[in-house]
Amino acid sequence: MGFPIDPGTRLGVVTGAVGSRVITWGAGPAADDYSRDEQVSDDPARANRCGWNARVHREYEGQPAIDWYVRAVPVVATMDGTATLLINTVSNAFDVYGVAREPYIGNPDRARAPVSPFPGPGGGQGVFVRITNAAYRADFAHLEIEGTVAEVPRAAWLAGFEADAAMLARQFAPLRDFRVATAVARWEVRRGDVIGVTGDSGYSEAPHLHYAIRPALEENALCPTREAGFSRAGWLFGAPGS
Repeated sequence: MGFPIDPGTRLGVVTGAVGSRVITWGAGPAADDYSRDEQVSDDPARANRCGWNARVHREYEGQPAIDWYVRAVPVVATMDGTATLLINTVSNAFDVYGVAREPYIGNPDRARAPVSPFPGPGGGQGVFVRITNAAYRADFAHLEIEGTVAEVPRAAWLAGFEADAAMLARQFAPLRDFRVATAVARWEVRRGDVIGVTGDSGYSEAPHLHYAIRPALEENALCPTREAGFSRAGWLFGAPGS
């Protein structure tokens, strides 16, 4: 439980009319206020103005998760466990294919934002950290490679890899299927430890942090906020399921 970024972080907010929307960085509400009061809203524009909520994630990705529009902020573990740094790609699929991002920011413009906008692999979660323990699994996705590498302990690197962000960027520049990711480091963490830095890698319509949590050994994710339509929700605030 808890926020993977400082809950007081001011979020980027989508402004402007559909077709010419932009993100104004740092002009939105604090992350905790947004997730508590706005991502749960019945107004889709309000509920997604600072990042996709769980309902949009279920629509576009099949599983609940939440996003916050932030740039280059530290990411912290929300539970004790074993952290694994995985890489699908360091690239951004929208940039690689030249697909416009604007239809996807905030509440997606369904007329211009198909679920599968790319002619090839989309890169999935890009650079991401997965924490596991006996009870849960949490994913922290679309990280920035250089800042994240700097947070990995020296002894954590797996055979064939090292703390060389430039080398990893070259090796993992190609886009791959979202189901394919390579583990490059593994270490033990405590809740509150910094595990990476937010970025824009993979299938990412804007710089943001994607956060998902699920029970260990289950594929069905939980809803981090208290949005309607999810039986197990509220994982950012207080007791689970409250």
